[in-house]
Amino acid sequence: MTSTTNAAATGGEIAVESLIANGVDTLFGLPGVQLDHLFNALHGAQQRLKVIHARHEQGAAYMALGYALASGRVGAYAVVPGPGFLNTAAALSTAYATHAPVLAIIGQIMSGAIGKGGGELHELPDQGAILAGLTRWSGIARTPADVAGVMAGAFAALEAGRAPAGVELPADVLRDETDSEPTAPVPVTAPRQPEAVDVEAAVDLLKSAEAPLIWIGSGALEAGDLVALLAERLGAGVGCRLQARGVVPDSSDWAVGMLDGKTLWHEADVILAVGTRLHEQRKRWGLRPDQEVIRIDTDAAQFTRGTPPSVALHADARVALLAILSGLGAGNARRVATRRARVAEAKAEKKAAFEMTLAPQMAYIRAIRAALPPDSVVVCDYTQIGYVATAALPVEAPRRIITPGYQGTLGFGYATALGAKVARPDVPVVALCGDGGFLFSATELATAVQFGIPAVGVVFADGAYGNVRRMQDEQHGGKLISSDLSNPDFVRFAESFGAEARRTEGPEGLGEALRWAIGRPGPTIIEVAMPRVPSPWRLLEP
Repeated sequence: MTSTTNAAATGGEIAVESLIANGVDTLFGLPGVQLDHLFNALHGAQQRLKVIHARHEQGAAYMALGYALASGRVGAYAVVPGPGFLNTAAALSTAYATHAPVLAIIGQIMSGAIGKGGGELHELPDQGAILAGLTRWSGIARTPADVAGVMAGAFAALEAGRAPAGVELPADVLRDETDSEPTAPVPVTAPRQPEAVDVEAAVDLLKSAEAPLIWIGSGALEAGDLVALLAERLGAGVGCRLQARGVVPDSSDWAVGMLDGKTLWHEADVILAVGTRLHEQRKRWGLRPDQEVIRIDTDAAQFTRGTPPSVALHADARVALLAILSGLGAGNARRVATRRARVAEAKAEKKAAFEMTLAPQMAYIRAIRAALPPDSVVVCDYTQIGYVATAALPVEAPRRIITPGYQGTLGFGYATALGAKVARPDVPVVALCGDGGFLFSATELATAVQFGIPAVGVVFADGAYGNVRRMQDEQHGGKLISSDLSNPDFVRFAESFGAEARRTEGPEGLGEALRWAIGRPGPTIIEVAMPRVPSPWRLLEP
């Protein structure tokens, strides 16, 4: 089948042509009987769509997640129904938490058997309900003629919103033929425009502000230049958390993090929130009755969660920011100078606090930054160095730090880094993992070797679920249970798959090993002997 002529085609062929028409160049997945006719179609399209099969469904889904987060493009995966689908649930919920454009293609039993409870292979009582709970949009094709429309619905949802989408394709729907219309890409919707009255109200508040603050989330990923321009115009610090790191470069006078951001939050009289839920800030820091909040978001539902904003701009971030900049005119030079000095003071206080409280971790952070080119992508699994890197590793551009967002998904790091490297073959990609989390998806080393994916996995080995062990020790009277680990020899483990590996210790050793690893043509693993380190949480969750 081609995408330019009407012809009889199987549902599987239509699904594949839809992927290609909408710009998907890589599909991660695992084959299985319910997907036979999808993979038959993929076989015929190998010159146009690369297929990377993983060793576990969770690995395939995490790779799609990493691909999406590193590139901003759709990351797609395909797995069989039932246990295959459920094995991807952690990755799909992480995609939801990180607003990642992930497309989940989930097989189904024969369409006539759905909902009958007959005990078919891989049958779930209500798979569609589970998929709907893990995605912003989901649909099922009941006939081959439905496939094009369901796929188009998924791509439209991915283009319009910051969340994953899912489709269910029953085995007979993939197998059977229908007269197919030519496939075409889903049209890009025009950016949503703000209401003029809302822009005027926002401009009035910002003009009158003495201590403005901008807070950004993943909805601002494509608007960093305008955020930076507005910060300079207003004299406003720009705070962010997790997914928005690097939207305004850390080297900017105005970029702040969580700790220095907290100080400026409490001082602010007007807060402009761009593409962010503000959940953590409202929960931990609260809002004074006299603080004005302006929110920009494409999702109007966000405005009704928590304290209603003073002004709500239901609009695309770039369009809204351009309108605000146009209305503001020239900046207030006195305010800009005053706020520049105050933001610099807050940043210096934060840096000193990190260096004093987390000296061991910060030594590793400096070594990582010195060893890696500025455009490298760093995936931070939930481990001691990963925690601190999310807040303290300097970054100069968006999509350079990847985290699991509010899901805090232990073990997502290595497989996610493989997907990120597939999306960004031009830059180094490094996963910072603990010895606990790494083994969640370590067998994807086989995938990395088979497909020549030269991502770097760093395993900080302290022989424990370190965060849990510390809490048991410090908060529960030393009642240690289920937190100590028995580890393999990670170097020999990696080498058994055909990867290269080194063992080292200390920040200097890690830096040297990283410089070696990013120059290798294939996948590498670095094991770092890790001592116990201070708790980072007082600074990371102020």
